[in-house]
Amino acid sequence: MRTGVGGRGCWIVVVDGAGAMILENAGSVTAPDLRVIDRIETPGPEAGPAAAPRQNLPVEASDRVRLAETAMVAMLMTRLTFAVRQSRTTRLAIAAPPHLMEAIRTRLDDGLRSRVAVMVPKTLTQHPLDKIVSLMAEAMERAA
Repeated sequence: MRTGVGGRGCWIVVVDGAGAMILENAGSVTAPDLRVIDRIETPGPEAGPAAAPRQNLPVEASDRVRLAETAMVAMLMTRLTFAVRQSRTTRLAIAAPPHLMEAIRTRLDDGLRSRVAVMVPKTLTQHPLDKIVSLMAEAMERAA
């Protein structure tokens, strides 16, 4: 059985500044049956350490957003690492805007890196699920 992006056992991770969605295809490449496994939201920039600047130094709004996105990526990587250790997925396909893709790449440990089939530096969160599978499958074909 083919275990490509659209195949059984592959998780499709779609990330943007608002959060991440982890999808699993419970079907096949030709008859996808996408199911949402998890959603991870980016913490609001008003929450956490960014909201309470040290020594009364102002924290720029863009810095708060960046810190919130970094926290979300860390949560995502923890979630994916746990899934790989539990053998819940055999392959990963990740799509994220370039700035978040870089944050993801820097946090990939060897266990996750070996499972990544394709990384697409694009924002796909506004696409319907079948279009996400199609775009990720095309990216995997080009990478092969």
